[in-house]
Amino acid sequence: MGSNNSLATMKRLLTNTIQLNWLRTFEVASRHLSFTSAAEELSMSQSAISQQIQLLEHHLDQKLFVRANRAIRLTDAGQAFVPLVCESLHQLNVGAAQIFAASNDAVVNVNINATFAVLWLAPHLLHFSQIHPQITIRQRSTNWSTDFDISTADLEIRYGSGSWPGFESFPLLKPKLRPYCTAANAQRIRQPSDLITLPLVDVIGTPQGWSQWLEHMNLSDLDMQIRQYTDSHAAAVSMCADGVGVCLMYDELMQQGILASQLVAPFAESIDTEGGYYLCHHVDKELSVASHLFKDWLLSNTLRSSIQ
Repeated sequence: MGSNNSLATMKRLLTNTIQLNWLRTFEVASRHLSFTSAAEELSMSQSAISQQIQLLEHHLDQKLFVRANRAIRLTDAGQAFVPLVCESLHQLNVGAAQIFAASNDAVVNVNINATFAVLWLAPHLLHFSQIHPQITIRQRSTNWSTDFDISTADLEIRYGSGSWPGFESFPLLKPKLRPYCTAANAQRIRQPSDLITLPLVDVIGTPQGWSQWLEHMNLSDLDMQIRQYTDSHAAAVSMCADGVGVCLMYDELMQQGILASQLVAPFAESIDTEGGYYLCHHVDKELSVASHLFKDWLLSNTLRSSIQ
């Protein structure tokens, strides 16, 4: 019979919402052990404090305080209830602070590969700002592995294999490269062998480049073709937008933006690459809510663009 009563009481408590103001009043009263002091802290009347405690006791069907003249003390049930209420209110305050800090001038520091910053993030950042107008993304360019060791950023967007000790990595695009050039230059290269007429713009330090693409196309005899070299894909795209020649680029980085609009892909053939762009952060680093929001947005939108 007692067990049935307990189950009935639990069911009633779970299906009847406990009022937050009751809990706040109980926490303050239990701390002061005085309804008068609780009333002063909460800017309420003493009778209002007493009424809210009575409503809470009625809801719980338990006495929480023993009243003796002007003094009060906690009952055994009240003493057991205090830590639960205090922890719950603390978690609510912490959670609210974290969530709403993201809309209150929050800053996310991002170390970012310059190519990804120029060709993907810059054309998409307005979308993020419209969704989260109070979050500032502070970017710092890092192109080389020597920059990784001194990083203190919240998040990083790196180019490489995706395997870095102590970091969790998330791929941002499909690792495939294909040729890009201006529409005018595309008119000059109707077939891959016509590349002999244009300089090939290659990127220093990348795992794959023109030699691999030409080998894939059985055009190894063009491997000695005139080349121009630069140290980033962003610079290569800029050079080709000015008509210098033809570069290899990732399709996902050529979907939006001023530079992307100036180039076309003259051939469909692509090569897989060992390197790619990854979102990274330390495995033991606790991300802020703002960092989580930026991370989730970035992964969602790069995935969407890769599917399209």
